[in-house]
Amino acid sequence: MAQNDVGQLKTIEERSAPSQTRPTRVRYQVLAAGCSVAVIAYIHRVGFATATTEIKSDLCLSSQDIGFLMTAFLLAYGGFEVPGGLLSDRFGVRHLLTILVLGWSLTTGGITVVALFPGLAVAFYLLWMMRFLFGMFQAGGFPALSRMMTDWMTRHERASAQGLIWMSSRLGGAFVPLLLGALFAWCGWKSAVWIVTEIGLVWCVVFWLWFRNQPEEMSQVNVLEREIIVLGRGQVFHGHLGWGTLFRSRSVWGLCLMYGFGGFAATFFVTMLPDYLQNHRGLSAGQTKWLTSLPLGCGILACAIGGFLSDWFIRRSGNRKWGRRLNGSVGLTLAGLAIFSTIWVHNVYLLGGLLCFTFFCNDINMGPAWAACADVGERYAGTVGGAMNMIGNLAAAAMTTIAGVLLDLKRPIGVGVFHLAGRDLLFVVFGLFFILAALCWLLVDVTQPLVKSTASNPN
Repeated sequence: MAQNDVGQLKTIEERSAPSQTRPTRVRYQVLAAGCSVAVIAYIHRVGFATATTEIKSDLCLSSQDIGFLMTAFLLAYGGFEVPGGLLSDRFGVRHLLTILVLGWSLTTGGITVVALFPGLAVAFYLLWMMRFLFGMFQAGGFPALSRMMTDWMTRHERASAQGLIWMSSRLGGAFVPLLLGALFAWCGWKSAVWIVTEIGLVWCVVFWLWFRNQPEEMSQVNVLEREIIVLGRGQVFHGHLGWGTLFRSRSVWGLCLMYGFGGFAATFFVTMLPDYLQNHRGLSAGQTKWLTSLPLGCGILACAIGGFLSDWFIRRSGNRKWGRRLNGSVGLTLAGLAIFSTIWVHNVYLLGGLLCFTFFCNDINMGPAWAACADVGERYAGTVGGAMNMIGNLAAAAMTTIAGVLLDLKRPIGVGVFHLAGRDLLFVVFGLFFILAALCWLLVDVTQPLVKSTASNPN
């Protein structure tokens, strides 16, 4: 946002003297709703992984079967990102997000129904379908939240809002093992899964009754807050987004490639890091537990800091382009150098510090990345966010295969005197991909939206 826009927003707020009606703060309630659904999304997502031991036992599944179930989720989650974004842009968030949360909640609870028939050969295929549908419904969640933040938050608040949403998702992912572990011990895994399912169902009812797609449609928003939001959006954009426009956009390519390269490396932390630490680094179960959890804890803090830092830089400098680029360009470069350095580190504490620093530098990029989707896409923010997240998840799926191959290599790879073990080569690739992700930010210019404005904002 330019300096004059920030000044206009301050003028609106100052115009409301204490004796007059002050601007309402409904947009922050909307942000709280977005943060809460991000927590629920990750509780349901990570909850399945937490319950896999019990599911394997009850349904007599193998580790390979569990791998197929994880693949079902990844395929659907990556494949339905763009359709989810398109639907949120076309029909709005209120109905769509309610349907998505309802769908992924019911398919989470449906796992327990399948578990009632452990002797049937068809049970595994029903469970596979449940996981595919779960991924399909979850795919539209974050693109819909991107659409919601674009409609409700001003430009100089978008990165902070997205940072808080992703901080909430990290909170859900970090604490769900503790929550479900206690519930499993108290009432068994089936009842525990239905408890978290009901959390999603209650959220759907409350959200649908209260939320509206636009501030103009919500009676709780007074005139002054409506002016702040509408002015803060920048300009009104008209016209149709064709696929050619999307594919020709350098900024869209930059965001997608950045999220793909970064996602390839960062997903290792939430998928294969425990196996790497225990089976390839030789750490104890206790050390592995802490070194797996601490990076996610750092990510909680980084998501919030990254979003606020991006918006603060824009407010102080007026430079929206570098306000979005700076976090990713610097953070992802440092993440690449840090994870590359782990190759030569054998001390457990130093290794833990480098892993935490790597994930912190990666997550400081999350708020600006999703805010850039809103800045570039505007009325098509959901579509751009869906495309970016799709590439990130497809790259993550590729990583799980490539990492497995490299970690299992018995012979070093190299030419002449330069040889690396497979696990070390994997971390060289991670470091390189983080740096490539940082360079991709240079392609992103949030001051150039996909669809050019044809009318200035009436306010």
